[in-house]
Amino acid sequence: MDSLILLKKLHGKKLNGYMLYLGELKQLRFSGWKGFRLYLRDSSGALSGFPVIKGIYSVGGKDGVKPWMDLEYYEELEFLEEKDTRNRFILSSNSLDLKLFRYLGNIIPLGGHLMVSYEGEQIIHSNTAKSLSIGIPPSATPLGFLIFQGGFELIKDWYLSEGGHEGPRKLWGEKAPDNTWAQTFYKKTAQLLLQFLDAENNLADKELQEPAIQRSKEILEIIKKHYKGKIELQ
Repeated sequence: MDSLILLKKLHGKKLNGYMLYLGELKQLRFSGWKGFRLYLRDSSGALSGFPVIKGIYSVGGKDGVKPWMDLEYYEELEFLEEKDTRNRFILSSNSLDLKLFRYLGNIIPLGGHLMVSYEGEQIIHSNTAKSLSIGIPPSATPLGFLIFQGGFELIKDWYLSEGGHEGPRKLWGEKAPDNTWAQTFYKKTAQLLLQFLDAENNLADKELQEPAIQRSKEILEIIKKHYKGKIELQ
C-alpha cells in the first residue's frame, strides 16, 4: 500500500479534545519513503507550535523488508493563545501519549518496525537516556514503554556508527511477523524485565527506578495474557 494512504489514516485521529493534523508531506529520494510531520490541533482550530512527531515512513522494500517508521517524538508542546500567550501542553499528563503511539503502531503491519530517537532536550529524551545508562531495560524506559504499547513486542537500544555520519541514538521496536515470533519476542522482553526486577535494589536513581518497576510489572501482565508458557513475577 502507498505510504501516503497509510499516513493519511493518522490525519484527524482524536486525542481527547485534540486532533492529529498531518502536514509537510515530502517525497524523499528513496522510492516509497515519505517525510512527514504530525501536529496537534486544539478545539479552537489552532495548531501546536511544534510537531508532536516528525519523521519518515517507508513502505519497505526488497528482501522482505516490511514498512517502518523513523521518528522524533516531542511530548511537550505549546499552543499560541490570544494576546500572544502560550499554553504549554504535555501529552503524558493525561495518557494521550499512549493513545498516540497506538495510532502510530496501527499503520505498521506485522513484521515492521518503529525507530524513535531519544536524543533531544525534552524530559522524556533525557530520562530515557539516563534510564538506559543505569541498566533499565529498553521497554521499561519512558519512551520504550510507549513503543511497546504501540504493539511492538521487542524493544532494543540501537545506534549505528556510519564513519562520521552517525545518526541519533534510538529505540527500535520490532513487531513480530507471526504468533510464533511474537512468543519469542515476548519471552526475550520478559527475561530482561525479570532480571531488572531481581536487581532493582542495585540502582542508584530511585526517581527513574520506581516508575520503571511499575512499567515492568505492567508489561509483564500484558505478556502473561499472550505468552503460552508460565512467567512468574518476582
